[in-house]
Amino acid sequence: MTLAEVSMLLAAFFVGTDVVSVKYALEGFPPLVLMPIRYALAGLMLLASLRLLRRDIGLAPRDLAALAGLGLVGVSLNQVGYTVGLSLTSGSNAALIFASAPVWGLLLGAVLGLERPTAGGVLGLALALGGVALVVGGGLGSGGASVGGDLLVCLSAFSWGAYAVLSMPVLRRLDPLVVGGWTMLIGGGAVLPLAFAGYPGLSAPLSSVEWGSVAA
Repeated sequence: MTLAEVSMLLAAFFVGTDVVSVKYALEGFPPLVLMPIRYALAGLMLLASLRLLRRDIGLAPRDLAALAGLGLVGVSLNQVGYTVGLSLTSGSNAALIFASAPVWGLLLGAVLGLERPTAGGVLGLALALGGVALVVGGGLGSGGASVGGDLLVCLSAFSWGAYAVLSMPVLRRLDPLVVGGWTMLIGGGAVLPLAFAGYPGLSAPLSSVEWGSVAA
């Protein structure tokens, strides 16, 4: 198994378990407190780690502007929709809907001319969108689900698919870890004022498991 394949398996594992950890963390944290703190700290820690390893984390002005845009799309919009949506709907609905993110990326890539869809891709796109419509419409809904929460998770899935497509040109010239660190820091920092506004909504005291869910 190659390093790329191992990385993809780890990414799939952490994305899959993220729904559970965030759902649990939301029992103690208001959504707009959890999201910006989580990502701003993650970005800072990643960039600091790269700096300690003597990796160059500096950016040219055009790259900084590009990563700021990616951070707003792939972190701010994505995670606000995801975290708030997950607080309003069930974990199972959120997981099913968010799994459509690659489909939205394919659709946007085709519109922008960055992807060349095949017949199989078009069929998969139609089936995936039909599945999302079925979940949002309540056909496979579970207890605790809501249309509003499902639609916010749909927005999150779309923004993540857009991030994956729009980041491709940047990843050709920059270190992926540097891209990840800056987009998390900028995207989380952009929403940080909402965290201070929502701070009074924190339940106290928070358990160690809730803090662990934030770290996960």
